[in-house]
Amino acid sequence: MSLLVTGCSSSDDNETASDDTSRSSMNTSEPPKSGVSESRNAFTLAVLPDTQKYAENSPERYMAQTRWIADHYAEEKIAFTVHLGDVVENTRFNCDDPAAWTQEWERAREAMALLEANPATPYSILAGNHDVCDPRQWESDRDFSREPFLQNFSPQRQAANFATYQGQAQLDNGTPAPWGGFDSYHIFTVNDFWEDGSPQSFIVLALDWRPSETTLRWASRVLKEHPDLPAILTTHQLMNIGEDGESAIFSEVGPYFWDNLVRDNDQIFLTINGHHHGEATLEARNAYGRKVVMEVVDYQSGYWGGNGMLQLITFDPEGQALHFRSFSPWVAQIPEAERSSVDELERWKYSIDMDFRERFANFNQNSLVENAPGNVEGTLAHWIFDDRYRITSPGSGAGFIDVSGNGNSLSTATLGDPEASLFEVRDIDPPYGYAKGTATFRGDNSKGGFYLETTAPGLAFEKSAAGKQGYLPQYTIEAVLRLPADWTPGENAWSGVLAHQPSATQVCQLHQLSCASGDPSLGLAISSLRELQWLSVPQNGNTRSNWSWEIDRDRWYHVAVVNDGKRTQMYVNGALVMRTGYEQSGLLVQPGSEWLVGASSWEGKPDTPFAGDIAEIRINNRPLDSSEWLYRPQGL
Repeated sequence: MSLLVTGCSSSDDNETASDDTSRSSMNTSEPPKSGVSESRNAFTLAVLPDTQKYAENSPERYMAQTRWIADHYAEEKIAFTVHLGDVVENTRFNCDDPAAWTQEWERAREAMALLEANPATPYSILAGNHDVCDPRQWESDRDFSREPFLQNFSPQRQAANFATYQGQAQLDNGTPAPWGGFDSYHIFTVNDFWEDGSPQSFIVLALDWRPSETTLRWASRVLKEHPDLPAILTTHQLMNIGEDGESAIFSEVGPYFWDNLVRDNDQIFLTINGHHHGEATLEARNAYGRKVVMEVVDYQSGYWGGNGMLQLITFDPEGQALHFRSFSPWVAQIPEAERSSVDELERWKYSIDMDFRERFANFNQNSLVENAPGNVEGTLAHWIFDDRYRITSPGSGAGFIDVSGNGNSLSTATLGDPEASLFEVRDIDPPYGYAKGTATFRGDNSKGGFYLETTAPGLAFEKSAAGKQGYLPQYTIEAVLRLPADWTPGENAWSGVLAHQPSATQVCQLHQLSCASGDPSLGLAISSLRELQWLSVPQNGNTRSNWSWEIDRDRWYHVAVVNDGKRTQMYVNGALVMRTGYEQSGLLVQPGSEWLVGASSWEGKPDTPFAGDIAEIRINNRPLDSSEWLYRPQGL
């Protein structure tokens, strides 16, 4: 395969150099191969995480990393190198004392210059928290004239080195941002990537440790300007390491990146960050239900600041996988007989399935919506709670796409401070509907729990008699659910299946009606007697509730609430309930306010989390005939 290049957290255990540094002069011409896939079309991305301890204490290890890439990029099929920030250790809070960090930046410049010497070894670089004068500042608030990162890795220097460099952050009007040098994007091309010998280009977004919202909007524009190119996002902090030391979880700024950039830009299929010590990946799902591999890797807390360990990610289209391996060029140059017990050559070798042909096709086109079942005429929102339609939410790792295509995707929220085990997506087939799994809620009225929410842009409806948006003249609202075997009224009474968060009072006032109540303006809930209750605010102001009989624990139910513009009727497993059929003209809501799944509300605030399984919910703008309901055996 040919390669064509075209147009942190830190401890205080700062080791000092010893006779160990003499290894920098060892022969590196024939180190063992890193283990790159032998597939003809495979190529490798080299990752330099957190070199700060090397710049401070062991520049020879930093030099060993970049020298190895410079000497062996061809045989190792390395097409591009990304640096994850924290280039140096002692810039933060020390900008008035150049003596504290000048030598570190000189060492970093010397190491990266080994790559700059050859146009075939391009790289991107970004600033971490140790690389800026005040890490508490967002990039737009800094005094740019004082920042050593901009002095040592300016846009001008980067543009002069490699044709892959494409530009820096811009303001919304398209002019260069004053802080733009902290953010850049790059395009590199790999020849013979596909089985037919055709090339593939990739975008690399290299974003600051604390990018502004303006920068994230610019990054989104870059992607829109190159709509067919897959993208790799690099930054210093996005994912963290879980308490188990093995799982990847969102960091405190992770939701900011996810919600404002990653989730809605389908081109981003891989994110890489450092800062947090260790290595882990999360296989996330974006707003299109498609895989995003999110990696955190940082070895600075290890022996000698990582002992030269770098990361190699091999893209293997033939094997349909991403192969990860951490490898130390520093240790590779030490004769095996002379390595100590802490001289680790490699670690963390594993693969993640990735069908590149499928993943790189039809970006930002929601095939999940196009092929979703159950989208009958008039469907306004449809949530199927199984893994096929799951999207990642930083709260608990799961949200769900609205398969109606109307943009009412759900994200996770919490009541109280629940444990992660209180919400789960399980592979359990309910007997009704189209779901092949279920969202399991384990809420408790005293302890709290998880629920799902959306501002529901597709549920604004039409104007009411008061001239306010939010009137649905007719409808069918359905749910497929099951209560747990251990359901109790003390812990679970009045828990919500579906609710519109504003109170009845708020919606009545909006639409100039005289009704009032602290109950949700719309809701399906479970009473203290295990009855299903449906309540809503109709145009005629008759807020009387509809009630089922006492339902069983550990049994699946289909619920349909049907309004023909004149009255509301509730059906449970196809049977009309007794307390129903009240004169109610449609329903009213407050557009832009939250809709909740797995919780109810009280006086306009989320309340009483659900306990049990919810497999599916659908909202339609007409009274469906029973033949169109979700009350149908699986497979029909």
